[in-house]
Amino acid sequence: MIATLVMLNICHWAADFTHLSTPWMLKAKQTGKPLFPIFIHATIHAALFFNVIFILHNIEKALLAAIIELSTHFLIDVLKGRMNVWCPTVKSPENTYHWWIFGTDQLLHQLVIIGIAYMVCT
Repeated sequence: MIATLVMLNICHWAADFTHLSTPWMLKAKQTGKPLFPIFIHATIHAALFFNVIFILHNIEKALLAAIIELSTHFLIDVLKGRMNVWCPTVKSPENTYHWWIFGTDQLLHQLVIIGIAYMVCT
């Protein structure tokens, strides 16, 4: 289970904080639209998760994990972007609530990762 958690967190980091997140995707994530770049971003997450779980477990678990990661990552990122539109002051890192929203976003992603790891390891 630890290996799965570590690998999924590496996937999450790589897809969110490296060149795999392009300016096109990041711009869409700021407002929660257009949806297509956010969908592609979530698909990259799902593909990385699929590969790790396929290698560590099996194809059935990998497919289920990819579907869960794709749908949840897409939804979380769209909602975070929409928060920036509904409450524009939270876009500024100087606003305390900016960090609450960022932290909540990352917490939700981590809970999904933990849930997926638990699902594939039991």
